[in-house]
Amino acid sequence: MPAEYYKAATEAAAVTEKDLFGVVRLTGADRVSWLQGMITNDVEKLMPGTGCYAAHLTPQGKIEAHMHVLVDEDALWLSLERASIPKLLAAFDKLLIMEDVQISDLSEEYAILGVLGPEASAVLDSWVGQPLKLDKPYSHRKSDDCRIVLSDVGYDIWVPRGQADKILRFLAGSGATAIDHGTWDVLRTEAGIPIYGVDIDETTTMPEIGASGISYDKGCYIGQEVVAKVKYIGHVNRRFVGLTFSGTDLPKLKSPIQKGGREVGYVTTTLFSPGMNQPIALGFVSRAAYAPGSEVEVVSNEKVLPASIVDLPFKKPPAI
Repeated sequence: MPAEYYKAATEAAAVTEKDLFGVVRLTGADRVSWLQGMITNDVEKLMPGTGCYAAHLTPQGKIEAHMHVLVDEDALWLSLERASIPKLLAAFDKLLIMEDVQISDLSEEYAILGVLGPEASAVLDSWVGQPLKLDKPYSHRKSDDCRIVLSDVGYDIWVPRGQADKILRFLAGSGATAIDHGTWDVLRTEAGIPIYGVDIDETTTMPEIGASGISYDKGCYIGQEVVAKVKYIGHVNRRFVGLTFSGTDLPKLKSPIQKGGREVGYVTTTLFSPGMNQPIALGFVSRAAYAPGSEVEVVSNEKVLPASIVDLPFKKPPAI
């Protein structure tokens, strides 16, 4: 990752292709009430132009997919990892009975561009020709055939694939540096954002990664009983955390985390953070081992790497 890419994304403006993610559309008169019973967050309270983070769970409370849900006047939109979409659509298909809901995978029709950095808003204002006026997470608006979303790290732009290169060149010409996926991966790791299939999978429960995508006030949804039990009468057995390293070595993925000679977790993502000037990692540790500042050891390549547990995020994404 060139240093100028990270500098542009944290001090100016940057643009990157986010091919990892795709788009699903739900239409039909019953789309809102039906999806309300499928995911962990409250869709019925959302107004057009707003959105939320949520997940679809198995009856055992495990995550089948996590997503951003956006509400339009005539549709609901889901943005999630493309690798998760076939499994999610197969699950949804089994759960559709007589409801008036149509579900379409539009990932081949739309490319997603990420626009990052403190000057990202100015770059997008110049592209749209007016102020964006997106001030809350997952708020969004249309611009011609595109959609602009205030996401977890900067903005996402959903663009017709045939226009993606032209729009990327315009944004680069307006002051956004084109950066690689590796730079975006550093920023999302610093922000503590998990990727399905990398950090989390079908063995993960929502409470293990935090409560931001859960509504405890809405009605029933698949897996709700497990989630509610964790909050009201139980606890999580492990937590999704950050790790910082004092040395220069990066552990391998899935390297075990130990404390007092006992294995207490494992690493899911590991990389060097230019902003923190040290190696960092994401991973899971047991409830007994969790405590911010707690010292642990990561065993990798026959080396023992001292590390400290930290709460996420490591760093908040740059203000935009």
